[in-house]
Amino acid sequence: MANEGRKTGKNFIIVSMTIFISKVLGFARDIVIASTFGTSLLTDAFQVVFGFPSLLFTSIGTALSSVNIPDLTYYINQRSQEERNQYIFNLLAQVTIVCTLVSIAGILLAPALTQLWGLDASVYGVTLTLTRIMMPTLLFVSLTYIATGILQVHEHFLLAAAISIPFNLLIITALIVKRADIVFLGYVTTAGWLLQFLIQVPMLRRHQYRLTWKVRFADRHTRAIFRQLLPILLGNSLLQLCLIIDRSFATHLPEGTTAALAFGSTLFVTITSIFIVAMSSVVFPRLSAYCLELNYQEIRSLIGYIFRTLIFILLPYLILVATYNREIISLLYERGAFTADSTTMTALAFLLYSLAVPGYACQEIFNRLYYALKNFKVPMAVSLFCLALKVILDLILYKTSGITGISLSTAFCLLLYGVIMGFMIRRDIGALPVREIAAFTLRLLLPTAGMLAVIIAFHFLPGSSTRLFFLLPLCCSGIVYLALAWLTGLIPKTR
Repeated sequence: MANEGRKTGKNFIIVSMTIFISKVLGFARDIVIASTFGTSLLTDAFQVVFGFPSLLFTSIGTALSSVNIPDLTYYINQRSQEERNQYIFNLLAQVTIVCTLVSIAGILLAPALTQLWGLDASVYGVTLTLTRIMMPTLLFVSLTYIATGILQVHEHFLLAAAISIPFNLLIITALIVKRADIVFLGYVTTAGWLLQFLIQVPMLRRHQYRLTWKVRFADRHTRAIFRQLLPILLGNSLLQLCLIIDRSFATHLPEGTTAALAFGSTLFVTITSIFIVAMSSVVFPRLSAYCLELNYQEIRSLIGYIFRTLIFILLPYLILVATYNREIISLLYERGAFTADSTTMTALAFLLYSLAVPGYACQEIFNRLYYALKNFKVPMAVSLFCLALKVILDLILYKTSGITGISLSTAFCLLLYGVIMGFMIRRDIGALPVREIAAFTLRLLLPTAGMLAVIIAFHFLPGSSTRLFFLLPLCCSGIVYLALAWLTGLIPKTR
């Protein structure tokens, strides 16, 4: 178990660093978009047309990957290579057929879809064109996530985490070359998703995945995947669907609100997913293996390790966001068409969305556990309940509280989801190591106090109001936090 823990920790660090590089490039991409288009109607159109479906399509891709990894683990451990290849080919072929048909239908129905976006009539033509450009991304996203899941089962975590690096570089290059051509940006974004799939094909061939050219529509595993897709999609997409709902309500608020919510939520998801997605990606294959063996003791031990690691990382994140949310947004986005007013809206959304981080972590980890156990109904039922509550809260709050109400309701619903799922997990696999997690969290009080002391001390120094000054206490407080954690044994001392 100790060797597995060290291996998991090593993979987690490598994947986190790779995702960090990718996210830095994603920041650069969003900064260039913000500088070029600001929080205008044109930006709203792009964020709605590509933002809404991208969240949905990514959720579908994640669902396909989530159900594929346990099944592929079964084929690798208990079936022949030929049967493994037949299963994967069936999955890829059927996903390609279904997604192609849906994409064609979406292109044909684009005028009706464009009306549903609820955007201003002045950007109707651009919105219609972007809608048609966006539709094939469903196929490319689905293929990308299936391939990524296969590589994760074979423990190629680095490549799976790195595929979005060329994607971001491609979009940044397009923005630099064509500047304010939003239609060209749409084409490049769609092509970028195809590129992410193609990058993984050579590694799949190295593991001798071959096309069999025999599509077996009656295969019970692939048929089960499609039956389970909707429950997984609903259960594993609470955060993404909440963000879609927020942006839908935001189209009825003042100009730029949708873009501000998009930039704020993207920054929140970008930073936190470096660690949450990295951890869930690294542990899911092991979790699937334990679930096949019904080894509940190892499952509980692994869950405890996951949450201790995430608490250690995400607690200082929340402190820094609460203290420096405006300064962070100003540094990253405030240039060109992105004004001080844009910073105010986006910083508020960023802060309130960040309160959802515990629920986001629970969504990723608890749902993965349930999918490995082949129980798809519990996450779906809890997610539907929280989504219904989310819609009700937004209907009540969006007119009176605006951006504050709809972003805060997302944080509340994610937190509620985490609490409910925690109780359900206890019922199904036994008590989680809550005492160990609580004891570990209490031991973080000293590093946290040291971090806060540094932040407060720097607040009284001359020049603390300048734009870049916050970077100094931000870095120093982080160093103090890590140093105190190391001294108190929260970070293992190496020999």
